[in-house]
Amino acid sequence: MPQLFFTDLSALPRSVTIDGVAHALEADKIAAAEKLGLVEGMPFILGGEGSYDHNLNRFLRSCPTMGVRSLNSLRAYARDIVVWMRFLEERRGGKSVWAANRDDIAAFHQARRLSEPPFRISASSWNRTIAALDKLYRWAVDEKIITTAPFTYRQLWSRAPTSGAVVSVAINCAKESGGRNGDVQFLDMPRYLVFRDVGLRGRLPDGQEDPSWRGRNGTRNALFAELLITTGLRLQEASSLLLSELPTLDTETGSPVRSLAFRLAAATAKGSRGRDIRMPIRLIRQLHDYGLIERENALGRHRRRGRICRMPRSITVAAYEHRALRLADGDHTVRVSVDQLRPSDRVRLIDKTTGSPLALWLTEDGQPVSMAAWEAVFMRASERCRHLGFDDMHITPHMLRHSFAVHMLTLLLREQVRWVVSERSAQLGSAYRRMIGDPLLKLQRLMGHSRIESTYIYLDHLADSQEIVDAAVSNFGLDAGSEEFAP
Repeated sequence: MPQLFFTDLSALPRSVTIDGVAHALEADKIAAAEKLGLVEGMPFILGGEGSYDHNLNRFLRSCPTMGVRSLNSLRAYARDIVVWMRFLEERRGGKSVWAANRDDIAAFHQARRLSEPPFRISASSWNRTIAALDKLYRWAVDEKIITTAPFTYRQLWSRAPTSGAVVSVAINCAKESGGRNGDVQFLDMPRYLVFRDVGLRGRLPDGQEDPSWRGRNGTRNALFAELLITTGLRLQEASSLLLSELPTLDTETGSPVRSLAFRLAAATAKGSRGRDIRMPIRLIRQLHDYGLIERENALGRHRRRGRICRMPRSITVAAYEHRALRLADGDHTVRVSVDQLRPSDRVRLIDKTTGSPLALWLTEDGQPVSMAAWEAVFMRASERCRHLGFDDMHITPHMLRHSFAVHMLTLLLREQVRWVVSERSAQLGSAYRRMIGDPLLKLQRLMGHSRIESTYIYLDHLADSQEIVDAAVSNFGLDAGSEEFAP
């Protein structure tokens, strides 16, 4: 049965005990493995009995050069490919991934999309699988591994946005249309507050302290949720922040400024597209308080136990500069921009003087909190909410990103309506474009979407969109019941 694994470079020097016998790699083999250019967290697939398909795993290593730059997206691709391989093995006579044909794709569609509800996946999940398989088989055709892909394609003619030339585009017929709009799941503010206070902070539904609550990181976890819902950061982006990256609070007391600009490092963002986000001053102050108190307490406990300095494959930081670090390289230091530091690099950064990690979010052991750990935190908090009577609580970190988008778009539209009403400009066409276009473009930049179409989906989820329209119509004096427009 095919299995999915992820590269863990810290495991190279560790020994494994099998049947009471310890096994460890020799020093020369560890050195050779480190020279291969292995990437921390890179997925790889092993077949039955541990067999290794070189071409299949070469495809996964090639994905970052084919547009799949997010490690999360790459892992999702690998999971979908493993599901496809297991289907071929169990339901198609043990067929190899390179021997699949169109009949196998049709059978896969029937099993995944036409089966009974407990086993049926959504159209968007199906389309994601097809995207992974389509990229795999197109690559295999280019590499002369197979002659044809197991898909049916139809040709469409489209005009290139830059040159204006008419080009032919091959569309995979296995992809289903209209599979995304229903995917957006977000929280209204009352549900979010229940999740934060009851699920993450461990309080009772009436707001009182729960004497049976045994959680020790409620403050940290609730603050992380606040960061997600007030900035729209992705899980990878928020979990990869460094303490030294936080904006400094040098604004005067009583200043009208309520938020500060924060430049998200490119290497932590999806598609390596850094962007500017707005971070509320209230949130920045809470993050600094966390760093001074709870985070420092965790470091203090485990610094005394000598655990921090034993972080595997650590990267020593000798000094800090504006949006850059000085990394120790023997007797010298090398300046590296924070934009170049990937999430896998950031968890290994160690302060030369104190031996402490630079990561903002730390466990009680003084180690950086992984994305998997954050997902587990949200899962446990959701279970606690359901146990206390909130049956619809199945909250994930990405739902808070969607919640930010929907609520931010609502606020932006309200502000634009107020602007149009106050302007009462004679050029209504320009006013309409600003009323609708500006909020979407602003949200696109805040979310880090490469295409405006990705931002459009939030228009379908404005809870009070009718309220906005009614208010706009009333303020413009265009009430349909007025005598001015009577027939």
